[in-house]
Amino acid sequence: MNLRDFRIGWRLLVKEPAYSAVVVLGLAVGIAVCFLLLGYVRHSFSYDEHVPERERVFQLQERWNLALLGTGWGSTASLPARDAALASGQPVLATAFLDRGVNVRVGGRALAFGVALVDPDFEKIFAPRVLAGDLHAALTRPEALALTADTALKVFGRVDAVGRTLQGDGRTYVVAAVVASPPAATTMPYEALAGTGSVIMPPDQRDFTTGAWGFSPGRVYLKLLPGADAGAVLDALRRGLRASPLVRRSYAQQVAALGGRDLIDYRLQPIADVYLAPDLNDILAVHGNRQGVIGLAAVALLVLLLAATNYVNLATVRTLARQREIAVRKVLGASAQAVARQFLAESVLVCLIATVLGLLLAWLLLPVFADLVQRKLDGMFNAATVAATLALGVLLGLAAGAYPTWSALRVRATAALAGRGAGETARGVWIRRALTALQFGVAIGLTATTLAVAWQTRYASTLDPGFDTAPLLMFPAANDMRDPRTRALRDAVARLPGVAGVTVSHLPFSVGHNIAVLRRAGGTATDVNLYAVGPDFFDVYDIKPVAGRLYSPALDKSSDNDRVVLNAAAARQLGFPTPRDAVGQMVTDNMDGKPKQVVGVAPDLRQRSARDGQQPSVFYLNDRVGGFTVRCSGDVDAVRRAILALWPRYFPNEGLDVVRVATLMSDIFYADDLRLAKLLAAASAIATAIAAFGIYVLAAYSVRRREKEIVLRKLYGAGHAAIARLVAREFAALVGAGAVLGLPFAWVAIQRWLGGFTERAPIGGWTLAAALLVAGVVALVSTLRHALAAMRIRPASALRE
Repeated sequence: MNLRDFRIGWRLLVKEPAYSAVVVLGLAVGIAVCFLLLGYVRHSFSYDEHVPERERVFQLQERWNLALLGTGWGSTASLPARDAALASGQPVLATAFLDRGVNVRVGGRALAFGVALVDPDFEKIFAPRVLAGDLHAALTRPEALALTADTALKVFGRVDAVGRTLQGDGRTYVVAAVVASPPAATTMPYEALAGTGSVIMPPDQRDFTTGAWGFSPGRVYLKLLPGADAGAVLDALRRGLRASPLVRRSYAQQVAALGGRDLIDYRLQPIADVYLAPDLNDILAVHGNRQGVIGLAAVALLVLLLAATNYVNLATVRTLARQREIAVRKVLGASAQAVARQFLAESVLVCLIATVLGLLLAWLLLPVFADLVQRKLDGMFNAATVAATLALGVLLGLAAGAYPTWSALRVRATAALAGRGAGETARGVWIRRALTALQFGVAIGLTATTLAVAWQTRYASTLDPGFDTAPLLMFPAANDMRDPRTRALRDAVARLPGVAGVTVSHLPFSVGHNIAVLRRAGGTATDVNLYAVGPDFFDVYDIKPVAGRLYSPALDKSSDNDRVVLNAAAARQLGFPTPRDAVGQMVTDNMDGKPKQVVGVAPDLRQRSARDGQQPSVFYLNDRVGGFTVRCSGDVDAVRRAILALWPRYFPNEGLDVVRVATLMSDIFYADDLRLAKLLAAASAIATAIAAFGIYVLAAYSVRRREKEIVLRKLYGAGHAAIARLVAREFAALVGAGAVLGLPFAWVAIQRWLGGFTERAPIGGWTLAAALLVAGVVALVSTLRHALAAMRIRPASALRE
């Protein structure tokens, strides 16, 4: 190919602007979608690439061998496990990574940002780039912290913030260092760093956190130095666990029933594999779905394939229309090599223009796409990715231009000039039919999968939790109910117009592993979910007892630790024949070992996602909770605004976000599923549009190719209905072939995705049938114009031609 070939190709594009616009825009959309999806895939596989010597860095992960907690691994670990690793005798560095929030006031503004509490070894393991100040001092002095550059700009309006102070809730923090902001692709995002001895963590919490093997307050990272033995480190952890009070006292009966297995399994997960670890079951972790990411890569390539297929179909039809031009060039002495260069140059030129437009479209859509996937994708456009995409455009041009070029080389000059070469070989027709069937197969498969994901997500997010979420608002207090300001806030909120009740509790649904071990007299130990609540919890949630009574402010106080409420599942698991039989009985737990009376049994509330199903639970009274739930009797939005206005009187240095309970539950449990459904829906719409355009082009060419056959049928008495059936039969067969290609793959994908849910929507095969119906309607609409044109063909004019 030379410059002259490209100039001729450019003149042809300008000469036929409608054809050029359709071809270029179709390819540009496909390239933009492919670029964004593959950019997201690349982003997903690049997590923690910035960590130096990351092949030596590991995240310590735990898996509890309790049926209630499932079989997945968790990303958090206890601090005694960290200490056991350091005491293993192996050359190893270790640091905790405890996410905490800090509320401060700066210049009259209340600001909040996240702080990671880490050990001094964090600096040696991860080597964050220090922009100013002393990072070691920030990690060792109790009142000091290090801000990232982005946080310093947000708080002070400048990066040079070393020595500045921040006023918190009765505390003053000093900025000892400023470090570079971590990259977007990290499983350890932070806005500031401080030491694990920081005043950010109250002393009683620190004492409990550092000594409790069964409490996992955050993540633990290890770096194995040269000569370290990972097996020896894990052995040290197992020995420490087996000697701990957790195993010897609190869970002794469960450990005895494990048949030699440990209560907790440990593993060192390479940090490079943490983000996409397939067996990680931690709803609060920065984590991606490996199968979903690989599936999106396949979707990206399929969309690009569909766009290229459309171009091949269009270019082939255009080549057939240019047979006389090709014949003239051959007669004038053009060699086969020159003809091939010309057609390949045209194809490469079209694909390069489409690639540039696709990159521009992707750049414009990037903010919307980043918001959809809830990831920061600022590094997607760089010299390497742009160059690779342009190179892909060239390769795409060569590949997509191969078949049109081959069609041009097969043109016979004498037949074409005599008007006998306008047809396409039967083989060529079948190739383009196969490409169109492939387009519909992909569109049908994506549509069916999208419908299934969207339907299951809607079904799961609308399952009855056992209480009405519509009038409920939630927000976290800055401190728990032991703080007089929190109690005063509760009383003030209760007096607001439109408020029917206020309570404090853990979340009414579980995102962590708060487990209590209950035992009835003469029974075996039973693991149940633990929820700490206030006396008015059940009143605010309007939950009625199954048996006995539930907590009530008139009869119970937060300090009453001699009574519990079970749910029906816990009563059954403890061995009571009926809920009524549990009322009045005594149970003991693994926390203080003191007998507690079961005062009532609550219904089985849906406190976990549809992936986990219903689980046994126990409700304790406790004042160490600060999660507010407000029941509204009037306008919910008006109550929300009133709470936001009231908040600064009690916590002026802290920000607040008041949300609906239904929204909070959906965001926590099903946000990833909703994003997947949206991505699939967008891909399905694009694939269906490409397939529709492909069959539209094929229908236009088919009617033109069979024009004389249609005329002869009319002359022999065929009516409009017969002609319509003739045209429709071919495309119905193509849609059917697409269904045969796409539906089996869709069925497998749907079943694999649904396999993660214990409660499934009654999907059956309706999503497959609906996808086939959509494809049929699209094919009908796309071919209707040409079917009508076929019925209006005049025999006299057609035969003259």
